[in-house]
Amino acid sequence: MTSLDTTPRSGADTFVRYAMLASAVIAPLTLGLALLLAPGDITAEGAAYVGGFIAGADSYPASAWLSALSAITIIPGALAVARVARAGRPALGLVAMILAFVMIVPVGGNSDDVLYAGVQAGVDPATLTKIYTAYGESLPTSIFGMSFFLGLLGFLLLGVAALLGRTAPRWAAITLIVAPVLVPVPWFAGLGGLAAGGAWLLMAIGMGGVALGLLNDR
Repeated sequence: MTSLDTTPRSGADTFVRYAMLASAVIAPLTLGLALLLAPGDITAEGAAYVGGFIAGADSYPASAWLSALSAITIIPGALAVARVARAGRPALGLVAMILAFVMIVPVGGNSDDVLYAGVQAGVDPATLTKIYTAYGESLPTSIFGMSFFLGLLGFLLLGVAALLGRTAPRWAAITLIVAPVLVPVPWFAGLGGLAAGGAWLLMAIGMGGVALGLLNDR
């Protein structure tokens, strides 16, 4: 593996590197756990999704807090992966980092928060389903829902850059290439929350493994 630098490290720099490495693991791991704890069948759509959410709404707060922790840690985690990837392939790593941040930077709200608020307000299921559908399809920013796939492509390319640049363990780079491909599969195939959470666990292994490159010296 190629090292990132040869500059002597201070205690603060070492702490930052370990914190970024931890974030690279925590962010996808907590998101995977949030999916496992989410109410209903998270891979369902429309009225079926809303009905399942209403039936299991009591489990949503725990899922929401885990999602919040993921949102807090995903930026330093992604920066850790990007720094390692760009060390060996600067141009590819930069493009990949930009694409990854398309998914990370929030450009819309959270439809599950809307559903939970509706449940708490006593909105009937039929109306809640209409609101949920309009929220996902009729807002001016609804088009940005597709940015999720650009973000996954970005993480995949970060894995490619780390593999080609040899700045991370080979197994980690390959895992980061494979995991983003598997993340959307549960939704396309209707495999449920267990498969969705498992895909993000694989993302945690890939991101954390690549971020290990932050700890390497020449």
